[in-house]
Amino acid sequence: MVEHIDLRGVAFSRRPGLRAQLGIAAGDPLDEAAVQDGRVALLATGLFEQVQVRLAKGKARGHVKVIYDCTERVTTSIEGMHLGHARPTNLWGGIQLADLDPFGLGLAVDGGFVASGSQGAVQLGAGPRDLFGTDLRLHVQAHALFGDEPFVGPRGQGTTADGALDQVPGAYRRLGLEASLTAPIGATARLHFGLRGERVDHDLPEDAWQVDPDGVQRPFQFDLNEGWLGAASLGVEFDTRNDPAFPSRGVRASLHGRAGWLGGPFAAVLTGFENYFRLPFGHVVQLNLRAGAVFGDAPFFERWFIGDLHPYVPERSLGLNFARRRGPNLLDGPIREQRYETVAGRLGMEYRIPLKQRTAADPYAVELFVGTALVSLGTPGERGGADALDPGTPLDLAVDAGLRIESKIGVMGLSLGNLFLVVDP
Repeated sequence: MVEHIDLRGVAFSRRPGLRAQLGIAAGDPLDEAAVQDGRVALLATGLFEQVQVRLAKGKARGHVKVIYDCTERVTTSIEGMHLGHARPTNLWGGIQLADLDPFGLGLAVDGGFVASGSQGAVQLGAGPRDLFGTDLRLHVQAHALFGDEPFVGPRGQGTTADGALDQVPGAYRRLGLEASLTAPIGATARLHFGLRGERVDHDLPEDAWQVDPDGVQRPFQFDLNEGWLGAASLGVEFDTRNDPAFPSRGVRASLHGRAGWLGGPFAAVLTGFENYFRLPFGHVVQLNLRAGAVFGDAPFFERWFIGDLHPYVPERSLGLNFARRRGPNLLDGPIREQRYETVAGRLGMEYRIPLKQRTAADPYAVELFVGTALVSLGTPGERGGADALDPGTPLDLAVDAGLRIESKIGVMGLSLGNLFLVVDP
């Protein structure tokens, strides 16, 4: 008779869930086939590199202990790190983590937070690794954002009470829930469907004003309504890359659309394309394209942000923006006035030099990269448009270089763009 089942080398949080999947329990008659089936069940979870099983003498006569010696894989990964310094926030920080199955229940969990001063955001998500035993993936995520956006106008801003200001503070809150379903299409494509609902509230100064590109002072356009936001999204992704972290050949292409309502209807379309070529001497060239457009009464956080496109501007962290910085405007054009806009595009190229290859015995890899891109961001037909005093296409040049390092817990980048996260010129 089985007296006890010992799971050695298994995280404490996973033991109850994994014991339920073994097919045997304490008090059952000893069945060697069932014991081996339990080993197979543990390996099938994907959480272990090795599982060995052995029997040991129990305390009572005729009783045995079943011992599973397990070697766990590293299943926790860093999905993102948020650290920066820029006016007016000073310093902000946060992290995003994910685990393949922290409780041994076949349930993947992820979460993250970021905070600084009056701003903060937290999100927590979970979903079964295989829905109803199929290849479908369901993910449900809750989020809470407490923002204090440093709003800036095209050529100046302020309030009637305080006069001209470096930025107009705009406090807002977003509390919501999002569910997404991913279905594979063959071996190289996936279909995504999502639903999102959230409550949006704000406390915006009613006497705020901005100076538009034509030099006229007008009421500030916050592009934010209060109320319930509902949105649905649909997307398809095609991926033939030979490695998700450091690919040397293959293509990744995507097309996503979403439609929603917050005080009025809005919609958005986003497309992306990446192509990787391996050169005869082992170096890799990547060509990439991103483009998208937003239509209707979209709130500012649903629009394109300059930090989404340019490495010298801090990107949004869990939906929050901590900096009032604009694009560097290396081409001296009207893009210096753009922050949140409805049309965007990015065409770039990256040259990659592998410095260390990943092996079965050593999971670490390092590559050197140098990249450049043309960035465009604007809102066609906006009031007092960019061509009122400064004709031309809102274009800018982005140049970045640095290292990427892959480890068991994720990929980390160190680049020129990272420098501008801590240095605010």
